[in-house]
Amino acid sequence: MLATSIQIVDSSSLSITDQMSQKQIDFKNESLTGFINHPKRFPLHYKRLRFWEKSKLEFGHQANIGLTFSSEKYEKPGNILEITIPTKKETYQFSAKVVAVKQTETGYELGVWLLNAEDAPKLRIIEKICHIEIYLNEKKYREGPFLSQEKVTEEWIGKFASQFSVN
Repeated sequence: MLATSIQIVDSSSLSITDQMSQKQIDFKNESLTGFINHPKRFPLHYKRLRFWEKSKLEFGHQANIGLTFSSEKYEKPGNILEITIPTKKETYQFSAKVVAVKQTETGYELGVWLLNAEDAPKLRIIEKICHIEIYLNEKKYREGPFLSQEKVTEEWIGKFASQFSVN
């Protein structure tokens, strides 16, 4: 089993350099239960909320789902982010807290936990749409543009839907 190293930092008084030199925690991939990995080729935007913006948020019960995605910028664990995922028909927003940061060759992999339980089902559906769109585009590129979107969607569901957290 492949072990992954992720940095989790609690202290907000440390500089970024100090934060990056903190002890790294190793854990197996099963520890990421509840996290959905956002596809790198599907757009995702985020902004860190400032103090006055955070005070306007209404927090419900914390969700039981998280999201991981690539970022060029380091975000300190504990930061509150507003995540925006645009789809063909609509743009969706989620509030999340950074809970893990992993440095990669191209930047960082951020692990965030949704702040509102009401957003969990919506995030699961949106992430499935993102993954299906990427899968559909790859199939059309390899097999031609005349594929049935419904059949490719059914194929993706049969192969990959069980990998998404349902809790």
